[in-house]
Amino acid sequence: MKTLLLLSIVAVFALGCAHRPHPQPLAQADIISMVKAGVADEEIIRRIDATRTVFRLGSEDVVRLRNEGVSDRVVNYMLDTYARYVADQQRRQDYYDYDWHYSYGFGFYGYPHRHWWW
Repeated sequence: MKTLLLLSIVAVFALGCAHRPHPQPLAQADIISMVKAGVADEEIIRRIDATRTVFRLGSEDVVRLRNEGVSDRVVNYMLDTYARYVADQQRRQDYYDYDWHYSYGFGFYGYPHRHWWW
């Protein structure tokens, strides 16, 4: 009985630690091949989101994508991925840089501010 209990606990922990690996990010060639295969814009955008791909496109890249038949909507979404990534990183950095003890009425080095009710 103890062995069965121990095995079930180990199985639960082993399954709890398992995770799916993140899918590989898409490349510009993947986007072009999806467009040539006739995949809808919404599906391409959904796949970009699902893979968490961040595109840092230059002007030559935009021109090449447009010449290959990628729609303005998809190109604009690809351009926006980098802006959203940078904004998310800035939000995270602001969160970690925020001095949390100031919001609770503590001043320099954790000493309380002098308030009229103290």
